[in-house]
Amino acid sequence: MPVQEETVEEETGHECLRPPHQVLTGTDMNGAWATRHSFARTMLRRARSQAWHVEKTRLDFDAQGCGTAVYTVYAEGRIFSFIAFSRTLDESQRTDRVIADAWDVTAALLEGRLTSEREEQLRQNVPVQEKGRPGADAMVLTRANRSLRFFDYVGDCLARGQQPDVHSMGPSPYVLRSTAFYSNGKFGLKEFADFPAGHPLGVPYRAQMLAAWLLRELSIDLVEHVARAKADAAGTQFVPLDPQWGKYLGLGNATGLGMVPFVVNHPEYLDAWCRLREIPLSRALMQSYSPDHPDLERIVVLLTRACGYLEEKRELKTAPFLDPPAIRSQLGGLLAQLRAFINTSTSAEPILAHLHEKAARLSAEARGILASIVIELRSDFDDEAEVLLTIGETAVPDAGMRCAELRRLLAANYGWVRTHDFGDPSATGFFWFSATANEEPRRGRRAGRLPGGVEHCTDIAQRIARLNADLARYSEASSVAEFLRMFPEHRFAVHRVQQTQGLRYPEIHDNLLAEDFLPLSVQRFQLAVYGMNNFSPQSTDWLRVTLFSGAPRTADLGRETSDADDWLFPLAPPSKPSLEKESRP
Repeated sequence: MPVQEETVEEETGHECLRPPHQVLTGTDMNGAWATRHSFARTMLRRARSQAWHVEKTRLDFDAQGCGTAVYTVYAEGRIFSFIAFSRTLDESQRTDRVIADAWDVTAALLEGRLTSEREEQLRQNVPVQEKGRPGADAMVLTRANRSLRFFDYVGDCLARGQQPDVHSMGPSPYVLRSTAFYSNGKFGLKEFADFPAGHPLGVPYRAQMLAAWLLRELSIDLVEHVARAKADAAGTQFVPLDPQWGKYLGLGNATGLGMVPFVVNHPEYLDAWCRLREIPLSRALMQSYSPDHPDLERIVVLLTRACGYLEEKRELKTAPFLDPPAIRSQLGGLLAQLRAFINTSTSAEPILAHLHEKAARLSAEARGILASIVIELRSDFDDEAEVLLTIGETAVPDAGMRCAELRRLLAANYGWVRTHDFGDPSATGFFWFSATANEEPRRGRRAGRLPGGVEHCTDIAQRIARLNADLARYSEASSVAEFLRMFPEHRFAVHRVQQTQGLRYPEIHDNLLAEDFLPLSVQRFQLAVYGMNNFSPQSTDWLRVTLFSGAPRTADLGRETSDADDWLFPLAPPSKPSLEKESRP
């Protein structure tokens, strides 16, 4: 019988969690991977546990896939409707960027059953996206384009009676690629603060994940419909996607700089998202395991799967992140060490902590993958994770605070700012702004900045450094209000220090104005929290990813299958010979 895990006292403070200077660096964020507590996983876990049901109410397309789709979701006594409008664009009109004004697919998720009158209103507003107003019952507004490479390829395969070839699909499996998920009051959408307690979509980002999952379902329905029409026209035998392929195909996504200012402006979110990983990781690493403990066999299975996943992604463009073959080699060493412990050890040890320490010495990517695998064991954190994501109101400024207390908070929580030399021109070589034409966040070189305009408040490190300098020569006994009368330019920085005083992970420990700052690091961290994978940078400022690859489809919600919540590191379906090859003697 396995030896019982040693019980370790629950951490009540921060002493057992990784320190902020490790977690909040770009280097560590470069190794972020999705976990069982990422938003995509938690949404589908809720859907299964609460017996949600999805009905394909209408799939009304012509031979090219132009038309309307309606999906109705029955969830815990509530009804949600997802409506999508599909057309075909000339390839010159397709773009990954948020600034586009036309898309192959536009869609909205709303609360309540769809009526014909409501559908007509949405038909006038959803296709124009930002220029429309879908209504206060609409929760999410989204859009997507067909993949130039994959949509027609998959459709042609199915029309010929064949399944896609894994090698032809490449390392990023999708046929539609989304570019935005607007929500929470933007463009007149429903505000999530209005959701009552216990609402099935009341957890932050759950509505967006539901919309993305249904958009992925639409992508498969759409490509199968087009393939069926092609087969009818050509007189060939259509076949639907094999169930393994149906799960393997995800939803593509392209993400740019807009995510970075968001996380800078919401320190409470950053703190919660970090603790979403660090708390279950800490609890798992504190445990000691006997060599025959079943959890260790689970780690072996997941490490082996991760190695297989990385082998399949060997051609994925990942620079400046570490390439998949290099990570795979490092994981192989960790797997060998774990197997040696299982086969030769005679006593319980904190083996996972030992492996985690070794992984951290190898690379951020190896550590991040091992952390995700270790967190997979912590199903006991699932309910706690949902509570963690409910963010309270931002702290009110405390004008009566003594300057001595403010200096103490600066020393305790912002000591990392002293590592940046703002006298060096390269430390302020960039600035962040919104493009005038479309409000798309961008960054540019400060040397070429034109007079006027508004700079995004991403210069936290510089503002704190300036606050430190002026506060150091001001009376400690004075109040913050008195200090700000003398130095009103520090009002934001003072409030920021007060706002974050009770948080463990509120600030990115980096200077976003520096010439060597890599936005991709922050973007990758956020996308991993969402549940995405296949990180493929296209420049220093944006990357492509895949969401819901390996996830159950709508028809799988009511089925009891062993892999319903087991799709970390999804593997491609096995290659199968074509019908033509099978028919040869």
